[in-house]
Amino acid sequence: MSTPARPRPTADADSAYFWAKCSYGELYGQRCGNCQTWRWPPRRYCPACHAAQPVWEKLPGTGTIVGLVIQHRVMDPAFSDEAPLAIVHVQIDGTDGEMVLVSRLQRWEWMNASVGSRVTVVLDDSGDEVVLPTFKILHNKEEEVRRHD
Repeated sequence: MSTPARPRPTADADSAYFWAKCSYGELYGQRCGNCQTWRWPPRRYCPACHAAQPVWEKLPGTGTIVGLVIQHRVMDPAFSDEAPLAIVHVQIDGTDGEMVLVSRLQRWEWMNASVGSRVTVVLDDSGDEVVLPTFKILHNKEEEVRRHD
C-alpha cells in the first residue's frame, strides 16, 4: 500500500511571491510599504494602516521556537512515515517579532527541541511542486554565525 499524497498549499495572488522565493531557496517576508508593519499571512491590505503597499524583504532564515507540539500519533496517513511529527511556531528573526510561521521540524529534530530553541529554515524541494519551509535546530552560536555568512 502506497502512502497518500501530502496536502500542499495553493498559491494565491497574495502568497505567490512567497512560494516562488521558497522554490529558489530563499525566505522572504511581507511588510507594509507605508507603516513598515510585518504581516503573515501575506495580504494586499495592511491590517495596521489599511494601505495597499505590500513590499517583500529577504529574511535571514533563522528564528526562535515560540510554540511546539509533538504528535506521536499522526492522524493524516500521508505523514505516517514521519511520526513523531514536531509542529512548531517560529518567530522569524528580523521581523520585530511580528512574523510567526507555523511549520514542522526536520525528522528527528523534535528530540532536541523546546520553546526558546534557535532554528534555521530548510528549503528542500524533495521533488515536490511546492517548497515548504521546515526548520532544524541550531545547536550552538557558531552554527548560527555560519548561517548568516
